Amino acid sequence: MGNYKDLEYEFIERSLSLISQYKSMASNFDFKEQYNYTLLINCLLGLIVMPKERMVSYIPKKRLTQEFKKKIGLENSKVSNDIKNLKYLIIALRHSIAHFDIKVESYNKDFLIDEIVFMDNSNCGKHEIVRFKAEELLPFIKYYSTWLMKNFKKYRLKSN
Repeated sequence: MGNYKDLEYEFIERSLSLISQYKSMASNFDFKEQYNYTLLINCLLGLIVMPKERMVSYIPKKRLTQEFKKKIGLENSKVSNDIKNLKYLIIALRHSIAHFDIKVESYNKDFLIDEIVFMDNSNCGKHEIVRFKAEELLPFIKYYSTWLMKNFKKYRLKSN
């Protein structure tokens, strides 16, 4: 466990490890006691909110083309047309997570999570930022977090 040598970087790294550790042991619990989306939403504080606050200059500004969205795991998820690049998406997600403007939707009788919707409750009224298909949220978060850690190491090392 130990202390942090590099809080920003290691908090992201440890949050991703926490998700992996949980996934490896989740099968030890009955299906009704597997809280993978609860854990993932909790970890978004360390994967989206903290990095936006402390590492905003390392967040890539890559345009959200259809090809890029597919590459980062958002093939069937719907991102608001107002959001043009990854950095703006992360900033909008940060606001949604920090204000807990999140809802989950189920389209089956067992109430399994089908979509996780991040909202923006701004002066313009409440609207959707992104509607993740449940199975696409984790791959997106892993892709983004890995990219962010690479940028952080690359550019921070240059400035030190």
